Amino acid sequence: MNIRPSDLPLLVSLDALLELKNVTHAAQRLHMSQPALSSQLARLRVLFKDPLLMPSDTGRGMVATPRADQLASPLREAIGKLSLLGKDSAFDPATSSASFRIAAAADAIGTLGAGLAGLIQAQGNPKMRLEFVHVSSDTRLDAFENGELDLLIDHVQAVPDALRLRRLRDERYVLVQRRGHPRGTAALSAASYSRLAHVQIAHAQACNLAIDAQLRHLGHTRQIAVTVSQCATARDIVLGTDMVATMPATLAAERGHAPLDCFELPFPLPDMALAMAWHRRNDAHAAHRWLRERVLELRVPAAPAAAAPTAARRTAGRADLVLSVS
Repeated sequence: MNIRPSDLPLLVSLDALLELKNVTHAAQRLHMSQPALSSQLARLRVLFKDPLLMPSDTGRGMVATPRADQLASPLREAIGKLSLLGKDSAFDPATSSASFRIAAAADAIGTLGAGLAGLIQAQGNPKMRLEFVHVSSDTRLDAFENGELDLLIDHVQAVPDALRLRRLRDERYVLVQRRGHPRGTAALSAASYSRLAHVQIAHAQACNLAIDAQLRHLGHTRQIAVTVSQCATARDIVLGTDMVATMPATLAAERGHAPLDCFELPFPLPDMALAMAWHRRNDAHAAHRWLRERVLELRVPAAPAAAAPTAARRTAGRADLVLSVS
């Protein structure tokens, strides 16, 4: 006997027939007509080469053959397993062994990383893990489709168009310098900004591209003295040298760190909002929904405003927003 995939509906009908031993009642459960179910029973008898169900001599219902009795238990188990395919698996963060892989911009890790790690730890579940990974911008979509990446937290313009996107907060970048910096506290012009020795944060790719595009438009080039991977490292270097860095205001004003002087940039930047992105295949996945909800709970409000610009600042080095950063 060879049961084909097309025979699966017959097996569902057989399961109901063997349980109820009544064609009329089984047809009602299956929401089909009695003649249609009788036709399926005829096909089942051919498939199994056995009558399976015979009219009872008492006139009440039907009697199963020994072959039907033999089929009943394994068939019930198989149907039960198939029914699980249609159910959304429950997710319990206290017991799950889920491993979440997140690619994030440097400023996102700085403001959300500790909070997410704390939430994972708060579940008291050593089997659930959180991993921050680096995925290059040109391979992110492949990583999502291959299941190698669960979530991306980056600036909106760095998110591939094919991904789902949820804005987390508007991000404002400022220039930071140590207290007592020899340049003083004057407002910045594009020229004075360019002449400073900058610490560049490599993982803030979207911001770097936007800054350099704006400076090119104004006829200037930024002087990059040091390149680091994380905002925290840039902040440490700025605190101990006369170098400066451009970073999110939320990180520049972060509690628990030595204070820095913050200044508005002398040029506008495109939309630098921080966003969460994921692949549509994970829309309904219970564990992924839980993770996305936790990220939304942790989003950090924008930091207080930097030093107010002076009248000279309002006219020095101004330019219209350059939208192309290629």
